[in-house]
Parts: sequence; C-alpha cells; structure tokens
Amino acid sequence: MKPILKWMPLMLCSSLALSGCGLFQDGYYYDRNAEYQTAEMAKPLELPASRNQVRYQDSMPVPQADSDFSTSDAVDDAPRPQPLASGQGDEQPYAELRQAGSEHWLLVDAAPASVWPRLQGFAVDHGVNPTAINAAAGRIEAAQGSVSLRQGLRSGTSEVRCDIGGSAQCLSSIKAYLDSNHTADSGVSLAAQPLDQSERVKLRNRGGNWELDLALDGERAWSELYYQLQNGFDSNRLTVTDQNRSAGQFFIDYLPQDADDGGWFSWFGSDPQPSHYRLQLDSSAGNSVVTVAGADGQPVEPATARELLDAIASTLR
Repeated sequence: MKPILKWMPLMLCSSLALSGCGLFQDGYYYDRNAEYQTAEMAKPLELPASRNQVRYQDSMPVPQADSDFSTSDAVDDAPRPQPLASGQGDEQPYAELRQAGSEHWLLVDAAPASVWPRLQGFAVDHGVNPTAINAAAGRIEAAQGSVSLRQGLRSGTSEVRCDIGGSAQCLSSIKAYLDSNHTADSGVSLAAQPLDQSERVKLRNRGGNWELDLALDGERAWSELYYQLQNGFDSNRLTVTDQNRSAGQFFIDYLPQDADDGGWFSWFGSDPQPSHYRLQLDSSAGNSVVTVAGADGQPVEPATARELLDAIASTLR
C-alpha cells in the first residue's frame, strides 16, 4: 500500500465521526421552534432583598398575560410580533398638535423616556414651579396645572397633555420648545422608562373570540380607526364601504393577505374577491373594544377575525 493511501481509512473515520447525528440518525435534527407553546413555568430565582435593583433585573422579561388565550385555542401560526420602532417615515414631524373632539394633545415622535428630560427642561426654562414630579407616572404638577406624558399608540412615540393656562397655548409653547431642542442630547430618563412599556393596543382572545382592545375613549378610538382604515391599507386590500357613527360600526371589504398566493383562483386566472365584514366599536370608561362580524352581523371564523384585527392593530401600533 502506498503511504498516502494509509491515511485514507483514518480520514474517512474522522469524517464519519464529525458528521454526527446527521449521518447515523437519518438526517434528523431536533426542532425547538414550537417549544414555547408547551413550556412550563419554573420557580423564579430568588435574590437577596439587599441587591442592587439597577444591576440585577430580568434580562429577557416575559410580559404578564392578561387574557384567557391558551395553547388549546391556538391556531397554526402565532400573531405577528409588534414592531420595535414606531414605523414613522423621515417626513414625520418631531412634535405635532393633535385633536379629537374636545381633547387636545401633542404627538411626539420619540419614546417617553427620551421626551421626559426635555419636558423637565421646558418647566425650568418657562418658570413652571413644580409642586410634585413623578417620572414613573409622567406627571409634572404645579400650582397652576399639570403637564402629563404617556406613550403614544405607536411604539416609540409619546403624547403630551397640558392644562396650565389654556391647553392649546401651553401645548404650542411645549411644541416650540421641543422643536428647537430635540436635536440636543438631553439623555434618557431611567425613572421614566416604565412609561415606554405600556401597551395601548392589544389583540386578545376571550372565550375563543378575538377582539382588539384600545386604551382610548370612544371619540378618540373612532377617529383613530377611521383614519387608519382610510389611509393605513392598500385600497385593493381594504376599503370602507359604509359607516354608522352613532352605532359605532364600520362596514368594510377586506382581502386576506394570502388570498393571492394561489389556489383555485390561480388555476382559472381569476382575481380573488374581498369579503364583507362589519367592525363594531364599543367604548366605556376610557377604553374601547373592536370586534368583527359578517356584514349581516353573523359570527365569523376565529382565524378570520384574528387575521383582520391583527392587520388593523398593526396600523395603530
């Protein structure tokens, strides 16, 4: 045997050993993608009460579930995750005055934790003498009124309200201050970061029925829904055919996302046709709920309701 051939059996054995389970287990690899659906709660790690709260905290916190959704109710695919950024374009103004009915506020294209230091700067520069400051609640109290801050509907945005003097005049002054100072490095408030974690648009499953919960009063919820239904979708996918403000109803034609992926329509060269739905908006105590039914008021399949409400939620977040 030639010397070079003496190494070939050893090289072959090494290759087989390195190939591992891909060779000896018929190419089977363990798929863990669905493990979260059957995961069980483990006892949390207990740390001393004297620990530094800033240094020791959850690196991957899991939000508290506040609906009755469970794996038994699950469909084949999970709802899409919320976007990490606000999704606003470069043309979005940094601060913009908004109004819905008698409510006035300032929409700021930045997270509350970064807006809070600027609001404090506004209070100092404009002679507002605070009687109480609560960063976690986003409130600056003064003898003549208050300035409040909370997360906007979209992640990465904020809403500012003011009742010091005239609301419109106060908000205009804050807007001018933010517009002229937002490029300066004012830092981020650690104490105000809890404001960034509030979720004001939630897709829930209650008793097998999907609904969209909005932390908005009826007037504001109607305005936001009307705007997004008219402007947040491709007109070939969703159109508003009618509305009834007093009854809180929108009548829409909606084409599901996967309607043009093939199937019977592609076989015969036909275009898929949208289905007719009715959105019902009910509000009470500063909160609103959106549900879906057929145009005739009859229930729709849970998967259909979830897909439509999830699409609407994506335009609101």
